[in-house]
Amino acid sequence: MIFMVLKSLHFLALVFGAAASLGNIYLALSAGPHDLAAPGFTNTLRKFYRLTALGAITVLWATGLLLMVWRYGLWVEGIAFNAKIMLAVVLTAIIFFLNLMAPGWARSGGPPSYVPVLHWVGSTCLIGIVVFAVVAFN
Repeated sequence: MIFMVLKSLHFLALVFGAAASLGNIYLALSAGPHDLAAPGFTNTLRKFYRLTALGAITVLWATGLLLMVWRYGLWVEGIAFNAKIMLAVVLTAIIFFLNLMAPGWARSGGPPSYVPVLHWVGSTCLIGIVVFAVVAFN
């Protein structure tokens, strides 16, 4: 029963993380002022997506580690699992960096030009994590 609750929380966090990632990609693809809503609403969306990603990655790490130890032990052998962990660490670093720097960027007029690239890298990492998890855990 507890295993199923953890697994459900893990998948729910994955859904929220994917939603945050896709939302950030939508904002990155917006070409001009006519593609986005009012600036205040857009900034609210950025904050919402950023905090959603932070909450999702935290829940994913907590539940993922518990599920792994419960089912497989302390480590899962194989290249797919190692690649999954590597991508998860990169994604976590991106999310924490964006959350750490965002308040300063908000005070200085907006995020730098490289932030959309970080969102694309994060989305690619998320897809890779899911693919490698399927391979590692069948």
